[in-house]
Amino acid sequence: MPILWCNSLKKQEVLEVNELSVSAYDRPILKNITFTLNLGEALLITGKSGCGKTTLLRALTGIAKELYNLNVVGKIKICGEKIHSSIEASKYIHYVVQEPWFSISAPYPISELFMYSCKNQQYIEYLAKTFSIYHKLWESSTNLSAGEAERIALIEAFASDKKIVLIDEATSYLDKKSKELVVDTVKKLKEYGLSLIIVDHNVELWSRIADNILYIEDGYAEIFNNVYETPIYHQLLSLREKYRVLKINKNSEDRDTILEVYDLWYKYPDSDNYIIKSFNINAASGEVIWIKGSSGSGKTTLLKLLAGILKPSRGYIKRPKNIQFIPENPLHYISNPIAIEELRNRIEVARLVNLEGSLYTPIAFLSSGERRRLAIASAFMRQSKLLLIDEPTVGLDPWNALNILNIIHRLVKNGSTIIIASHSDDIGAIATNSYEV
Repeated sequence: MPILWCNSLKKQEVLEVNELSVSAYDRPILKNITFTLNLGEALLITGKSGCGKTTLLRALTGIAKELYNLNVVGKIKICGEKIHSSIEASKYIHYVVQEPWFSISAPYPISELFMYSCKNQQYIEYLAKTFSIYHKLWESSTNLSAGEAERIALIEAFASDKKIVLIDEATSYLDKKSKELVVDTVKKLKEYGLSLIIVDHNVELWSRIADNILYIEDGYAEIFNNVYETPIYHQLLSLREKYRVLKINKNSEDRDTILEVYDLWYKYPDSDNYIIKSFNINAASGEVIWIKGSSGSGKTTLLKLLAGILKPSRGYIKRPKNIQFIPENPLHYISNPIAIEELRNRIEVARLVNLEGSLYTPIAFLSSGERRRLAIASAFMRQSKLLLIDEPTVGLDPWNALNILNIIHRLVKNGSTIIIASHSDDIGAIATNSYEV
């Protein structure tokens, strides 16, 4: 491993953040954040969606000011050097961003990994096998699912030879098995002395790795030594009771058929293998269909076929004219520069998804979770006959995920048919039927 040199310096302080505050257009986001990070330590940053977790990572890398034009004050020192720009920060930090589609720029994953690391092919292939992504190295990058792209991004980070790796919601797009694989790999790298800052809502997932937890609420941060002492953990315990009693009436009445799919097959042009094989589905008015499957199984591909974005290799699809598709990247759905315009000044709809405080914030400054909630709220207003949603709760804290389930339920009561591709078990609370791919 390339970071063995860290072992002898394990107690050395590599990052010092003092009185860091960030604001956008005079709106405070973070207030007087102070913490330190030593070599070989892992700091978990947690808090509800939109609290400023991603903004903190952007401030550490320097892009909050340079790219997002945010006002940043306070001191950041890495290995004793004061950091004033992204160029200075990039000497020490590798940043794995939350949106995996922003991580891959090369046409093939293998060339992506060679482009951003100086490792030999044997080492890169070893990491790819560890992350169960080896079989995708020579396929087109456009064929990668969000979870697969995330794993490629993590391989880049671990091969970068940087002292600090920032990991923003790396497990959001992964199924349970892949999440554990990521956690196990991060644990190994920590043991070699790499310093990590991990952003995630799932505090229990990282309980065996995190040395300290930075909990953010209302812009302020508090340090905890144990994930089970954090406010978010105790809040989650009470919220789970709401999920348990969430009852959504299953639609048992006879309804008109909205979507028919018969013997659907699909393979990408540069692949010899079919990713969708003999798939059949019938969806009636007022149904919620859950498309299940592991990361990279073809859930997103199937939605694109149903939406008409991809053409089947063979098979039959009959779909209504009034159809909408919300992709994994909500930026591909949103068409206005600020939330209030996207929602046509309907503040009551913003309240349904907890966005009333971000109505006049430029879309570029919204968190990934806020964009996702905005896209679904926008679709809610349009009341399409068939709505396809790819991972509607990914990257959301459980409170906002519950809001999304409720707004989907309201769409169904109004007659819409919803087809959801997701690895999240939360979707089971509202699904009337499910299919595996």
